[in-house]
Amino acid sequence: MFKISEISCINIGLPLIETIHMSNVTITKSNSIIIKIRNNYGQIGWGEAAASLSMTGESANSMIAAINYIKEKIIGKNIEDIKDIYRIISRSIYGNFAAKSAVEMALIDLLGINQKKPFSQLIGKKIRHELPIIWRISGSEKEIQNALKKRDEGFVAFKIKVGAKDLSYDLKRAENLRKILGDEIQLTADANGGYCPKDAINFSKRSQSVGLDYFEQPVNGADLYTMKQCNKIPNVLISADEGIHTIYDLHKHYKMKACEGGSLKLIKFGSINTLIQATKYMKEKKMHTNISGKAGDSSISAAAIGNISMVLPKLDWYSNVSIQYLGDDIIKIPHEITDGKLKVVEGPGLGLSVNEEKLEYYKI
Repeated sequence: MFKISEISCINIGLPLIETIHMSNVTITKSNSIIIKIRNNYGQIGWGEAAASLSMTGESANSMIAAINYIKEKIIGKNIEDIKDIYRIISRSIYGNFAAKSAVEMALIDLLGINQKKPFSQLIGKKIRHELPIIWRISGSEKEIQNALKKRDEGFVAFKIKVGAKDLSYDLKRAENLRKILGDEIQLTADANGGYCPKDAINFSKRSQSVGLDYFEQPVNGADLYTMKQCNKIPNVLISADEGIHTIYDLHKHYKMKACEGGSLKLIKFGSINTLIQATKYMKEKKMHTNISGKAGDSSISAAAIGNISMVLPKLDWYSNVSIQYLGDDIIKIPHEITDGKLKVVEGPGLGLSVNEEKLEYYKI
């Protein structure tokens, strides 16, 4: 058992190797809130959540305000096991899922360090050891050459960001990538809700002919009617992302036949326990499953995604982390991606050693 003694947070922006072009936003650097929690033994746990008004409605400033509110509620609390963490975080504040997820992550990391157990052992039972991850293709002038290089390095799944330019242009990109990558590669497109209904339906109709395995979030997350129309088109699988923030959202999509699978993010669900329950529901309903971070997350988030991925009951649409796109990181020994797979550090908690000088350097 330990007592929560101190909680602090820092707003950071990490450099990216190249600009990320998405349908509704262009990202030139990351923006995350990093959580540091110290217990009465002086041990430290780390957490992270991306600020994303378009995804969760939480800005960096609103997350900091929420974390300061949560801090007043939980400092001095005793933590004996993971159930204590799930309980105090769920009761700490209404909504604010990204902020809550970062604090929860740091507490579970701290619990693992205190009990000398890996993060994955605290949240479930490890059922996989290899974690193939998705390589994101987001509008670079050399995206064909880069994709071919990554395929040769061992990546087996690629996701094209579409919706920032003309529909025909994006379809041609997909067609060219399928030709060069080959049929064994999982190739998908993600519009991040950026298409109007007409373009979403037209893109869906062409998805199979240009070689896409599935099409993610064609329209605004609230537009389940158009999602259903896209999903009715033969030979195309539709995935939801921005439209899924709760298990109830998953159920609505399933009942309406608005998608065949989905991308789950911890910042949307607010708790690892809830996210795991969501994947159990998806397995029961034979829905395809992906777990993802946000563009520009550091190795703290990547470590959590990796540990969560190892215990999920279904993960046929793979995991998605962002450390491969960073120009720098805040971890002394960053996680490795080898042969297209994330190498999760084995150790107490998340197994991380944070470089606090870099944390201060990238402070916003």
